[in-house]
Amino acid sequence: MIGAEVLDALLASGASAEMIVAAVKAATQAEDAKRDARRMKDAARQRRVRETRAVRPDIRAARVTPRDAADAPPNEISNPPSPRSSDEDLTPLAEKLVTAWNGSAAAAGAIPCRGLNVRRRTALRARLREHGEEALFEAVRNLAASEFHCGRNPRGWRATLGWLLAKPESLQGLIELTPAVEAKRPAMSLEEQLASTERSAASLERMGRADEAAELRQTAGKLRQQIDRGGV
Repeated sequence: MIGAEVLDALLASGASAEMIVAAVKAATQAEDAKRDARRMKDAARQRRVRETRAVRPDIRAARVTPRDAADAPPNEISNPPSPRSSDEDLTPLAEKLVTAWNGSAAAAGAIPCRGLNVRRRTALRARLREHGEEALFEAVRNLAASEFHCGRNPRGWRATLGWLLAKPESLQGLIELTPAVEAKRPAMSLEEQLASTERSAASLERMGRADEAAELRQTAGKLRQQIDRGGV
């Protein structure tokens, strides 16, 4: 199902009712396909477990002494290799994604990211399974090109990397948000940008995020100076 944020983006872009219905239908079909894929994967795993347990009677009856067990070579069933830490495997990608976010989306107005905590890493791992690595970076690039997601909207809302990763619908919507669609949005005036920035700063102050609010206050000051100079 398409999330509220994606619907807001579609409405703000001037999408017709037919386009919105088509997007909802496509999202539903994608969810159904993922559900079917999970069922097939579960069924295959259960078959492998049953095949592994179907040990021949002569092997099942054989007695293994402690010395035999010590001398026996390791196998993937009884002695699986110690897996690498999933967080360790994810660290290079997480760092690369944060760098891409701060260098593009945050530079365009989205909220900067200081790193991925455990909750965001869990979400990243889920989105990676669903879409793959390249799609993650495509979504970041599309978000950076979206004025709506970078604060130039009536509420002054700005996207975070945590928001992008938290819900499948958010990432799916940004993957599908092509620059051609985003280019149809009318540019915001300096006064609208100033009002949007000040609303975002006030919202961050209420949430106790003083550092981020201070950065927005500086941006608002620069916009106010630009307005005083007549937009120059």
